[in-house]
Amino acid sequence: MSEVLNAFALGFLTMIRVFVLIALASVIWTPIGIYVGLRPKLAAIVQPLAQFLAAFPANLLFPLVVIGVVTFHLNPDIWLSPLMVLGTQWYILFNVIAGASGLPRDMRDAGDNFGVRGWLWWRRIALPAVFPFYVTGAITASGGSWNAAIVAEFVNWGHQTLHAHGLGDYIQRASVAGDFHRIVLGTAVMAILVSIINRIFWRPLYWYAERKFRMT
Repeated sequence: MSEVLNAFALGFLTMIRVFVLIALASVIWTPIGIYVGLRPKLAAIVQPLAQFLAAFPANLLFPLVVIGVVTFHLNPDIWLSPLMVLGTQWYILFNVIAGASGLPRDMRDAGDNFGVRGWLWWRRIALPAVFPFYVTGAITASGGSWNAAIVAEFVNWGHQTLHAHGLGDYIQRASVAGDFHRIVLGTAVMAILVSIINRIFWRPLYWYAERKFRMT
């Protein structure tokens, strides 16, 4: 039982990382995605690039991160975390671009005619228009970040091995040690946590977005 509780405690650490990283990626890429999506020529360039970056094997950049963490004596619990979202954040970007690209012209014209500007424009027009697309991208990015935790919380390059406390590190350590029981336990805990989060958070949010903001 103590091993099960330990696995769940590490799972909550990974869950906190995932939520923080998805929130940061959302703050960065949602306004950029809206800006790009409202400009068709720019979107035609950026969207394929974002899809390519989503498919790019992010682990190729891991050695650079290891060198940076070791050289500057950084905290692995903090500085290994971005590796979890490195390859998944792009799902938020190109989904938001798709949503902004589909914003009806008459809605934009109505906003211009009524003088909707600044934060009011974002709150009443832009963000509601892309919200269903954002939720789809965030769900995909969240699931991918959980999977990426297995290689991002335990990074090995040459003779250097860095660990960030979390469920991914737990599973990877068990894999290196050939501890089948802990591999199964860690994988089961990850599946349980992801299923619970999907059911109590992402699914209601998706239904809300579909019902409240979907433009048909």
